[in-house]
Amino acid sequence: MKGIKFLGLFSVAFSFAFSINAQQKAFKTDPVTGVQYRFIRHNAKGVKPVENDMARIVMVWSGKNTKGDADSIFLDSHIKGGDSAGVLLQAIPLKKTFQGSLEQGILMMAKGDSAIFKINSDSLIYKTFNYPTNRPLPPYVKTNPTFTFAIKLVDFQTQEEMMAAKLAELQAHKTKEKTDIAAYLKKNYPNAKPDADSIFYLETTKGTGPQVQDGDSLDVKYTGMFLDGKVFDKSEGRGKGTIPVHYKQPIPLIKGWISVLGKMNQGEKVKILIPSMMAYGTRGMGSIPPYTPLIFEMEIVNLKSAK
Repeated sequence: MKGIKFLGLFSVAFSFAFSINAQQKAFKTDPVTGVQYRFIRHNAKGVKPVENDMARIVMVWSGKNTKGDADSIFLDSHIKGGDSAGVLLQAIPLKKTFQGSLEQGILMMAKGDSAIFKINSDSLIYKTFNYPTNRPLPPYVKTNPTFTFAIKLVDFQTQEEMMAAKLAELQAHKTKEKTDIAAYLKKNYPNAKPDADSIFYLETTKGTGPQVQDGDSLDVKYTGMFLDGKVFDKSEGRGKGTIPVHYKQPIPLIKGWISVLGKMNQGEKVKILIPSMMAYGTRGMGSIPPYTPLIFEMEIVNLKSAK
């Protein structure tokens, strides 16, 4: 087995116990869940999580290689990007996915406990990882009737704690948005004022073509950025370098785009700051966090009238 750097989170005893020889020691089977387990460190009086809590763990997932003749590590929380660079805690929702699941094993642990579990590989892949049942199993699964998981339960959060933390995080984002917008405008566009939709027009180059009307077909060139200038999306590289927009309600666009496009002419270019309430709001989208104001550079390259 590959050497594992435990970086102080696991005891010497745990490191030794997870060696090849130690894995041969007897495992116990929990009579209620059927989980095969062996505690390395266990506080019987310690506080345990309950189902649906979120566990933060250090994990080493191991088994046989595809030939079945050597030990391999499939995931090691101690290694990020292939290099030892500190410990990456795994967050796992403790919801039972099958009888004898890893989640049920973790529910047996108290905060600070270390244990080793053997988990049925077929059930893990199909029921926990939701691997398609109409596809053949990966080769490394066929060589492992069970996978071995070395787990240290670092911490856990109840549903109430998770909700409180989420609300606190959202409030922090909400407060930060106001200060970030104010700081950005003060530094870059001190005279900019919001329109009726709270959108700031930072730069405008008027077009000479017709104004957008309901039902028009548009070719729009754009670049989307965060306030720090980092680009998160752009039309460049997509076909003609633009995206087609059929400007007819309802339109599957953010509110800020609908508002701005409806006031533009063919050939017009604008640089705008859109607050989150006119963009992706309290939920965010992809790489865009909740309560995130956005900068867009937009141009209507072509307009085909519906009339």
